[in-house]
Order: sequence, then structure tokens, then C-alpha cells
Amino acid sequence: MNCSLCGRENRESAKFCDSCGATLDPTIARLSDDPLFAVVRAAFAERYYIDSLLGRGGMGYVYKARERSLDRYVALKVVPQERNHDVEFIERFRREAKIAAGLRHPRIVSVHEVGNLGGFHYFSMDYIDGATLREVVERRTSLPPEDAVSIATEICRAVAHAHAKGIIHRDLKPENVMIDSEGDVFVMDFGLARAMQERTLTQSGVILGSPFYMSPEQLIGDPLDERTDIYSMGLILYYALTGEDLFAADSITAIVARHMTTRISDIVHPRPLPPNLKELLIAMLEEDRDQRARTAKEILERLTLRKIVALGMAATGDSDAKTLRIEDREGTTVEQPAAPSQDTPVAAAAARRKARLRSLLDEM
Repeated sequence: MNCSLCGRENRESAKFCDSCGATLDPTIARLSDDPLFAVVRAAFAERYYIDSLLGRGGMGYVYKARERSLDRYVALKVVPQERNHDVEFIERFRREAKIAAGLRHPRIVSVHEVGNLGGFHYFSMDYIDGATLREVVERRTSLPPEDAVSIATEICRAVAHAHAKGIIHRDLKPENVMIDSEGDVFVMDFGLARAMQERTLTQSGVILGSPFYMSPEQLIGDPLDERTDIYSMGLILYYALTGEDLFAADSITAIVARHMTTRISDIVHPRPLPPNLKELLIAMLEEDRDQRARTAKEILERLTLRKIVALGMAATGDSDAKTLRIEDREGTTVEQPAAPSQDTPVAAAAARRKARLRSLLDEM
């Protein structure tokens, strides 16, 4: 059976995709098998030219489309008409659009408009010309620590912004991270995002999201907070570094069992990674969330203000920072003023990071 989300061929008996962890749907074998394509193209013809199907997930179909009035490409997320009678589903879909539209951050895919055309509920968002982290890693087996940390840093910036707005993503995974042709990283798909204080729009006993990248508390249905996203980010970082889905299995029960029987330190320590990076992974992947790193801000500080990859002298920080932190091989940190010029070491380091991430898309 082929996964309708990523196209990977799986065993006929598999319930989840071996590659992306999506629930396998036997009704659609390939992305090209889209029974809605002609109908959607006709329904949206006045405002959008539907170019192609980009993917299919739990909240609907996503198409690449050209917005006629502005002559630009966007991504359209469209709900099949047969779901229109499902009031809770439509409310969840609208809520996704509202949440994403309220998160204005350069590392989060922006929503442009929400509407209904030809009986189809939809919203339009940025079209990212690039590849998912899953696609990049699968082509290259794994990523160098420097690149994996750069990507994790940008994911963490996006998640920290969402958390500051009171939103947890709940479905962070390699398929929801995009790298574009400029070397920028984006987090997308807030379909399962939820306000931290929200207790509505949940389904008792139902697992929502990709189980391979869920925290233990999410798998067993416990109340969630920011730490569930931190756990998922740790799994994404581990995947980027190793090319492995750490907790991949054939069923929810087997995935939960792997969580409960795995000592993360036993998995991470044998890996040929810088010691600081091993410590960070362990802090993010503690099964007991009371022992886990507590905030995305804390993770971001460890990624950006401390040297993770032991590759000699390196500058880290933001281009608008008032000081520049430089750390040598021995871990000694020196602070010096950072000039506002684009020629600062920080700006040069940022340019190098983007160039390296751009190179990951070569020959894709």
C-alpha cells in the first residue's frame, strides 16, 4: 500500500506509513489518484488556477494554485464536500486557519484568506518552493550536525513564538518542516494546534497526529502543554542527525511500548555526536515530562547561545543582537559588541547557514 501523503510503499498490513507515520488510507494509493481534482479546479476557476496536488492529510487536500488577481502561487487547503456535514470537523478546520493566521512569524507559513467556493471550505497560505525535511533527509540518509542544528534552531524559533501566543502545535514532524530554495526553514500545518487552556474539540479515545513523533503523554491521552512540542522537536532533531524514526512501529500499542521500554540515554550516547548535542537530545526526550526541558526558549538558548557543533570558532546569535557570543573548542565564551552592519560575523554566519541549507536541495 502506498502512503497518500508521502508516496512511500508500505506493507499491506501496515496501519501507519513506515516513512512519515501517517495513517494509511486504502482508498487513495498515490498522490496522483485525486478524485477531487477536476471538481476542485472547476469550483475555484474564477479565483485560482489549480496546478497540482501537493499532499493529503487528516484535515484535507492541499493544492498548488495560482491566485489570478495577484498572479502568485499559493497553497490551498481544501475540505472534501462530504465532510461539510461534520460540524466539529469544519470547526476544527476553521480553527486551524484562525490559529495559523494569528501567528505572524518569518518561520511559520502564513495564512492569507479563509472562505468557501463551490461548496468547498478552504484557506490559502504561502506556497513554499522547496522540500520537506523528510524528503531532504531521505535523499541524503542523514544530515551533518551543523545543518541539523541550524534547522532545529529555526523550528524552535517558530515553536517558541507559538508558545508565547499560548498555542501548542501537537503535530510537529519532518513532513511539517519545509526548506525553501533560499535556505529558509518553515513550520506548517497547525491542523492539530490548540490553545493551551482549551479543552474543547477533542475526541475521547482517538489518537490525532503522527504517532511516530508524539510525546508519551500525547499517546496515552494525558493533558498536554509546551513540553509535548519539545519532545517532538527532539525526535525531529534525532531524525535529521540519524535518518531514523526513533519510535517507528506498526501499531499505537507497539509505539507506546517502545517509549516505555527505551532509555533515551542508551540510544543517544553511542552516537558519534558532540557531547553538548547528546545532552540536549536527552533533555528534550525525557519520557517523564517533569524531567524534560520545560520551554522552547530554553532549547533555543541552548541551540543558539552555546556552541553545539565542535567545528572550531563559530559565531551564533541574531543579526540584530547587541552582543556577539563566540565560543572556541574548549567552550570558553567571549562577548563582544555586534555592529549593525550586514558585514558582522553574525550576518556572515547566517548567510553561510542559509547557503548550506540551500545546498541540501541540490539535485532534488
